[in-house]
Amino acid sequence: MRYPPDHKTVARAKLIEAGGALAKKAGFSNTGIDALVAAAGVTTGAFYSQFRSKAELLHAIVERELSRTVEAFTGKSSKELQRVIAWYLSPRHAAHPEEGCPIPSLGSEIARADEETRLLFEGLVKQLVDALEVGTAERSKAWALLAQSIGGVVLARAVLNSETQQEILKAVQTNGMEMLIKASIDSTQS
Repeated sequence: MRYPPDHKTVARAKLIEAGGALAKKAGFSNTGIDALVAAAGVTTGAFYSQFRSKAELLHAIVERELSRTVEAFTGKSSKELQRVIAWYLSPRHAAHPEEGCPIPSLGSEIARADEETRLLFEGLVKQLVDALEVGTAERSKAWALLAQSIGGVVLARAVLNSETQQEILKAVQTNGMEMLIKASIDSTQS
């Protein structure tokens, strides 16, 4: 059977997209090759024609998924960053890891990844902090806002009680908004 000329490119994109969603939802180390290829609708042979290992797929997932998060935050005004933070700290994002930022779901697995993947991650996280610095006016506050937001989502996903989950998300969101609003006010008064 002959495949279309773009077959390999399409298979790779499917593996990264479906693999990313599945890994963010179930955990990358908990997801076997069979589950990844089934989710992507490709064969195991297609997987190995694209990636030498599961670790190589993780690298591609981190690149794609974290780049999407960086893009969501980049080039935004302080007011627009408030809306993005509100989405990030929403019950929807907490309930659907497959649709959102990879850091809360895959952060601990990335910490155990190879050096190349960790360097890629670090570079993308720094871009994320650069984007947040626009709204916070200080790099240290941008790091704090990012860490609080990620931690808030992790905690919200870990608790069973929806009221506790909402309390966590609201508290972190309120703190983040105060930080962004204060920086915005300070910049207009300067």
